[in-house]
Amino acid sequence: MTITVNQTNEIVSINNTSIPETFNFVLTSGYSRVPQTLVGTRLTQNARYSEIEITFPVDFKDEHRNGVYYYSIEAEGISYERGYVKIVTDPGGSNGSVPFIANPETENRESKVFYRPEY
Repeated sequence: MTITVNQTNEIVSINNTSIPETFNFVLTSGYSRVPQTLVGTRLTQNARYSEIEITFPVDFKDEHRNGVYYYSIEAEGISYERGYVKIVTDPGGSNGSVPFIANPETENRESKVFYRPEY
């Protein structure tokens, strides 16, 4: 499953017909292994699939959260579905890297020759 987070509420269709009216959508990063619990509601349900709405935090789409997460849909201690989800945020946010800005002396790697032996 892929979720593109562009706003606070995202609607997703899943192949599960036993999802309760309200549930917790738990995202767990494979890197930090810290679960983040999001609130979800079921919008529609038929014999084939359910359409759910997941409420993300306001600043979630602006953070660098792109990646594959382990998700679980849970309610009252029962896990209704588990699997992997790809989260895509726009613009992706900052990844914490600091750009390297060279000073003028090392920018072009110009060297000064002090001694040059003759062969």
